[in-house]
Amino acid sequence: MYKLIGLLKRPEGMSLEDFHRWWLTEHATYVKRFPGLKRYAINLTTTADQPFDGMAEVWFETKEDLERVFTLSEGQTARQSATSHSSQIAIMFTRENIIVGG
Repeated sequence: MYKLIGLLKRPEGMSLEDFHRWWLTEHATYVKRFPGLKRYAINLTTTADQPFDGMAEVWFETKEDLERVFTLSEGQTARQSATSHSSQIAIMFTRENIIVGG
């Protein structure tokens, strides 16, 4: 599997709860529309004192599907949503290597 992994930090002045609510409700609706999407998970922090406030994993079957998503309107809309609601973002395109389980 190929994954987009995104780490997001909430903007100054936004509560952790509000940021998590935005991510799970508003932003998630954009990502769920990605063509070729196989799985989507949002991992939220349990305390506000961490470098990032959450991490998302977006799975695709092929590297091409992963790379293509941001050339499409669905990917551009999701990216705009994330950048306008975050003070810091780190995005990685990865290939999964399962060591245990799976």
